[in-house]
Amino acid sequence: MQYIGEHLLPGQIGRFLVTLGFVSAFISALAYFFATQRRTTTEFASWRKIGRLSYLVHGISIIGVMSCMFYVMTYKLYEYTYAQAHVSDELPFQYIFSAFWEGQEGSFCLWMFWHIVLGGLLIWKAQEWETPTMSVLALIEVFISSMILGAVFNFGFGEFKIGANPLLLLRDSMDAPIFQKANYVSLIKGKGLNPLLQNYWMTIHPPTLFLGFASTSIPFCFAIAALWVQKHTEWLKIVIRWSLFSATILGTGILMGGAWAYEALNFGGYWAWDPVENMSLVPWLILVAGIHTNLIANATGHAIKSTYGYYIATFVLIVYSTFLTRSGILGDTSVHAFTEMGLEWQLVSFLTAFATIGIVMYAIRSKEIPFIEKEENATSREFWMFIGTLIFLFSSLIISYTTSIPVYNKISAVIGYPLNLSPPTDPIAHYNKYQLWIGVFIGFLSACAQWLRYKEENISAYAKKLGFHLGGSLLVAVLLTWLGTKWIDAKAWQYVLLLFTGLFTAVSNLDYIISFLRGNLKAAGAAVSHLGFGLMIVGTLASSLNKNFISSNRFAQDGLIEGFTDEDYQKNIILIKGAPTMMKGYEVTYEQDTSWNYYRQFKIHYARKDDDGNTTEAFDLRPNIIYDKSFTKVSASNPDTKHYWNKDVFTHVISLPKTDTDPKLRQALEDSLKYIQVATMVGDTFFTKQFFGIIESVNLNPNHKDYKREPNDLPVSLRVKIYKLDSDSTFVAEPMVVFKDKEMLSMPARIAPLQISLRLPEAIIERVFVPDSKLKYTNYTLVPTQDVTVGGYNVKFKDFDKTGSHGNYTPEAGDIAVNGVFDVTNAKGIHFEAKPLYLIRGSKPFNIKDEVPSAGLHIRLLGINPENGSATVAIAQTDNDMRKIPLEVAENAPNNDYIVLQAIVFPGINYFWIGASFMMFGLCMSMFKRISR
Repeated sequence: MQYIGEHLLPGQIGRFLVTLGFVSAFISALAYFFATQRRTTTEFASWRKIGRLSYLVHGISIIGVMSCMFYVMTYKLYEYTYAQAHVSDELPFQYIFSAFWEGQEGSFCLWMFWHIVLGGLLIWKAQEWETPTMSVLALIEVFISSMILGAVFNFGFGEFKIGANPLLLLRDSMDAPIFQKANYVSLIKGKGLNPLLQNYWMTIHPPTLFLGFASTSIPFCFAIAALWVQKHTEWLKIVIRWSLFSATILGTGILMGGAWAYEALNFGGYWAWDPVENMSLVPWLILVAGIHTNLIANATGHAIKSTYGYYIATFVLIVYSTFLTRSGILGDTSVHAFTEMGLEWQLVSFLTAFATIGIVMYAIRSKEIPFIEKEENATSREFWMFIGTLIFLFSSLIISYTTSIPVYNKISAVIGYPLNLSPPTDPIAHYNKYQLWIGVFIGFLSACAQWLRYKEENISAYAKKLGFHLGGSLLVAVLLTWLGTKWIDAKAWQYVLLLFTGLFTAVSNLDYIISFLRGNLKAAGAAVSHLGFGLMIVGTLASSLNKNFISSNRFAQDGLIEGFTDEDYQKNIILIKGAPTMMKGYEVTYEQDTSWNYYRQFKIHYARKDDDGNTTEAFDLRPNIIYDKSFTKVSASNPDTKHYWNKDVFTHVISLPKTDTDPKLRQALEDSLKYIQVATMVGDTFFTKQFFGIIESVNLNPNHKDYKREPNDLPVSLRVKIYKLDSDSTFVAEPMVVFKDKEMLSMPARIAPLQISLRLPEAIIERVFVPDSKLKYTNYTLVPTQDVTVGGYNVKFKDFDKTGSHGNYTPEAGDIAVNGVFDVTNAKGIHFEAKPLYLIRGSKPFNIKDEVPSAGLHIRLLGINPENGSATVAIAQTDNDMRKIPLEVAENAPNNDYIVLQAIVFPGINYFWIGASFMMFGLCMSMFKRISR
């Protein structure tokens, strides 16, 4: 079949480049392998040249693949599976990048891209280490590029698939009846980006995190290279620069993920011990342990074997985390894991291959690695640094064990002995129970080890000075802890101990920077990181233990929401639109909501009150929710936060009325209301038992948050002002109705505080859209500024408007269209505007009337005399009965114009962000110090 509208060239180019990228990576790995094996022969230069050229081709190929993917996604070519799955017509351009790495294929490409960049740096700077490290890095690229190869082999026992090609056509990836149509491309739409990822953090967080993932391969490559060429000490001074860079970038990527979770997810915090969070943290912990043993090895010759082990384990754990998050094995245990794609066996092969390479190479060379028989002295810096690395290792094992429960269950089920282990019901409490003590131990070591010396055997020589500084820091930390407990609600002694540890770490390292380093920031990288760690502990305790749900008014709201428990009422508050509500020192008002595409944003006004009820501060927060495409489910609830130097006020919408997401329930509620009909002219007053109202105007071009006008629609809305009989309060409602393809779509307006609903009946079409057959037009010849009086209204012809626009007019090439602009004024001096259209199309004249519904006037521009600039105008007015607008009103309507809000105050949360930033900055300082040597 010859398909219409397909763009095949990007796919053809991309699929060729995928294959070329895979083959060139394999050739590069092989060539660099031979170059390393022949590094002392004349063949070395030739093999190295082949390796370099092949890696260059690989890099160009992968970047070309990414370019093709961006092309099909940017231009919304939905005939491609990846574009159809991740973008849509409604997706803003700034989220194309987020959509690119939403899928597995895009994330693998991003991973390879960073390997290409890092490989280029190795080729440029690694010198004698180029060939062995690049051989390993190119082999890594072989495995990752196989993930996007998309090759399928048919054997007698079935199909064998290697990878998932990101430029596969949709019709090649599924079998559906739509592909029997030659024009199927015009019939398909994109699914769009996951609403949770439509956040600016997701544009910058994944590239940073994947650079961190990719950078862990460099210490691994150096470790394997050193084992390979048997240079067990020479690599240590070089690799420390790369490992510091990797720890800085990976840590920053993890922090960005925490910031995204805090701003875009509704679990109320920056960390939830989610499996994906865990498996990015564990490699970082092991990498930091490797950095410390690397420093020990450089200074003393101890811990070389440990350094090998930690660097190899870091990359293997990165691959293991890739398996966990991309194999689908985590299922629903993570909010941002990938689903199955049939790549499980490849990911297992990837993990097995490099774990085996690392273990085998280490085992073969283990006896050759220098080892100092004499144990480190217990008073030396290296001894306690090594103890710290063991604590990092212990922490990683605890996290990995629990996170891997789905893996144990899967393996046990495969071998026939199912374990059926359950993950902890409260993961935060489970992990915190153990990690609290990790924090205490690491904190004490970070506070004290800085003051010790490498290879120390005579600590008595400076014991007095050491005692003075550590003792002073200890006393200051005790005082600050006492003051801190006045602020932080640390009821358990374990939390007090952790608070003391964090403060002791911060004070001791600050003292070290000032007293020992004398402000020499070039040497202060480690101390700055340790200082940051201490501040981060303080911020973590302050924001978690003092976390305060201010969204509660239990006494006033008991029983308002069916199914709410006591705990729900202690954490959440119901806000009725337009009705101020008190909650723990604030008066909050749900003022309005705005909708666009699938978003609905709520404006929440906060007014802080003092004891006398006076407003001391006011601000607005705008949390939003995102509907699914059917508008029957809330896909995501995005918070909004008011930031202070010492706290955050975090706000998000917990739930909406069921009628907002259930069309059937909404219709059932509407059907249950008892409406009475009133009919009155614009400007006149109507009365009910509880209120009176005035129809202020009729609008034929209305705006509504749930309506987007389409051609041939006939929309109309009323602006109705409502006055309560026993109050000075006034409200405005705008009920609307749309006549679409002989069907009526009604959009009632609710006034929640009055519990009334207003809607427009079908009869309004006869009053507003009056056919010309029922009108009696009178013709007038008018020049600009001339006026006439029609039925008590002054109609003034102002001028011509050559823009030629009208709601019922679609321009075509060759049209000549002109508007007449008329000002209509009633007896009260209120002005209205009408702009009828005069059109010449193909030498035939046409006219399209405009109306002033409030006046019952219909105006047509019949002709234009170019000689004197006059216009022939036809004006008709409906009689008084026809100008009475029908409106239906229901009293005692159930109030469904509300939201359930959760607001949390996080005191001291900025200490966490500042401390974490100091940690990364300190690592970066240490990296630059090593580079400058």
